Amino acid sequence: HPLLSVTGTAPPRFDGAGCAVAGSTSAALAFAVSTARRLGMSPFPIDDEQRAAYHAAASVASNFLVTLEASAETLLVETGVDAAEARALLAPLVRSSVEAWAALGPRHALTGPVARGDERTVALQREAVATARPELLALFDVMVERTRELLAEPTGMAA
Repeated sequence: HPLLSVTGTAPPRFDGAGCAVAGSTSAALAFAVSTARRLGMSPFPIDDEQRAAYHAAASVASNFLVTLEASAETLLVETGVDAAEARALLAPLVRSSVEAWAALGPRHALTGPVARGDERTVALQREAVATARPELLALFDVMVERTRELLAEPTGMAA
């Protein structure tokens, strides 16, 4: 199973993607590893007991990221920006944030008012979300809390 978003709109580019592999025999596992490597992927073994957790991690990293960005797009559209333009404006921020996370880890990649401890700005943002899109307020609150948890942990990997 590749750690790759495959939308069906273009052929997938497997090169460099992680790939969870499993096999009911050592020969099957070796074949899966070999196939993944031939496709340019980085295979790693996954136990059957961990498969659901692996898929949950993939869903959070891929699907939920898209959901989160769609929420950001919705909030930016509320300011009067066209949806396509909102995506174009937010995309560089998303890319730079993901690149910082990959290079530095979660704690050191965080910026913004929560990372600075600027509670006044966080409160103003919360009020803006509550006014513009109240259905997104619970998401905002959960993300602020999760960000605080990451900042409180020395490794940035709060449990």
